Amino acid sequence: MGLFFQRQQPQEGRYEALLAEYQNYRRRTSMALEAAEGKSARQTAAAFLPLYDDLSRALACSCNDPAFYQGVEMIYRSLLGILSSLGVKPMDSMGRIFNPTYHEAVETINDPKYRRDEIVKVIRVGFTMDDEVIRHARVIVANCE
Repeated sequence: MGLFFQRQQPQEGRYEALLAEYQNYRRRTSMALEAAEGKSARQTAAAFLPLYDDLSRALACSCNDPAFYQGVEMIYRSLLGILSSLGVKPMDSMGRIFNPTYHEAVETINDPKYRRDEIVKVIRVGFTMDDEVIRHARVIVANCE
């Protein structure tokens, strides 16, 4: 009887080790799947940002047909709503201090009326999704040295 008991101990330990290994595998697989889903969602949202740019430019132009302008504006608002529901937010960069984590400087100017490294113009709006940058804002920065 003592011999039988000794044989069972290693198998029980082996079972527990196998169970722990399986639980670790499931956790790693779950984390990898979550990361892939997040990356896929960011890539999909980023693919629609050129449409945002085109609609913004269309709204900035003068238009003699109010119905056409209203239609473009409705599409623009609809796109913003969809992006917002996905957690995509436009960055408010104008007047802020340049931060390379969020901004891409395409030009610099020297003007004493602005603070050092202040963003004076946004060329292309940047976006974040779940506090992660999916597109950097392209900006003009003042008084860089």
